[in-house]
Amino acid sequence: MASGCARVSTEQAPARGKYLVESVAMCADCHTPRNQDGAFDRSRWLQGSDIDFQPAHALPNWAGKAPGIAGLPKLGDAAVIRLLETGLMPDGQPARPPMPQYRMSHEDAAAVADYLKSLR
Repeated sequence: MASGCARVSTEQAPARGKYLVESVAMCADCHTPRNQDGAFDRSRWLQGSDIDFQPAHALPNWAGKAPGIAGLPKLGDAAVIRLLETGLMPDGQPARPPMPQYRMSHEDAAAVADYLKSLR
C-alpha cells in the first residue's frame, strides 16, 4: 500500500467507490447516456453509452461505445480490480481508448468494484 493512503473499511468502501466513480474517475462521462438537454440520463446511470466524441487524430482501437458498468454485468470483481490497478483487460491487453489506464491502489479499485456491483 502506498504511503499516505488510509485503509478503507468494508462499511466505507461503497461510499468511497461512489466518490471515485462520480467525482474522480468521472465514469459517467462515457458510460452514461445524456438526455436531449445534454444532462446525464440518471434513469440509465452507468448503463453504457455511445461515445460521442472523437480524438483529434485517428487512434487505433478507439472504442465507439462504452459498456454498461452498473452491476458489473460483463467483468467480475477481480477483473475490474485488475483493470483499475493496471489498465489491463482480462486478456492482458490495455483497455481500448478512450478508457484511461488507471493505476488505482488496491483499496480504491476494490471500493469502485463494490460501488459498481451495488448498482442494479
